[in-house]
Amino acid sequence: MKLLLWMVLAAALLYAVLNGAASAGTIEQTVQFEGVLPETLYNAYLSSKEHAAMTADGRRAATFYRPSKGDVDHGEVGDELRAFGSSKPGEKVQYGLTAKVLNRVPAKVIVLSWKTFGRNMALDRSDVTDLESTVVLTFRRNAAGTEVQLVQVNVPDYKVKLPATGEVGPLSAIVNTHWNLLYWDPMKKYFQKASHRPG
Repeated sequence: MKLLLWMVLAAALLYAVLNGAASAGTIEQTVQFEGVLPETLYNAYLSSKEHAAMTADGRRAATFYRPSKGDVDHGEVGDELRAFGSSKPGEKVQYGLTAKVLNRVPAKVIVLSWKTFGRNMALDRSDVTDLESTVVLTFRRNAAGTEVQLVQVNVPDYKVKLPATGEVGPLSAIVNTHWNLLYWDPMKKYFQKASHRPG
């Protein structure tokens, strides 16, 4: 499995170099989920309903979109994750994140291409890049429950200003913080519910 991880990351970095990517950063985080099995976290991440319920405030739209079928309940390789959706009455949902499922190993690994709306908020518009970052999530069982390892490569370092929060700084630093705000902290609260604990 480590070989798969390093092959994916090496390919992403090579792609960035060959395509003249601007300065980019790498994010590495490890998070513990007590009393939750790896397959529970893995399945929830790939569930449209649970992805929405366990992230941010639990009320932002999320779905997996399959080109041949439209929105589906569970993501597979080739499907696009659309998350952190919001809309005004009568308007189409606008998603803050789009990510494509590139590969997966059931209950162990999810690999995605990754693009957030924040990359378009560069202070210098000439810095904006279409190059997506690559996210690898690895789920491992341990004595306490599950350890999730995140590695995200090709995260742009150019400065952005997010209108919703007023945050200003390198996109890579903001993304690093937002993993906790939008994923890990809300997920820990979500999985503290008795129904998600192993029997």
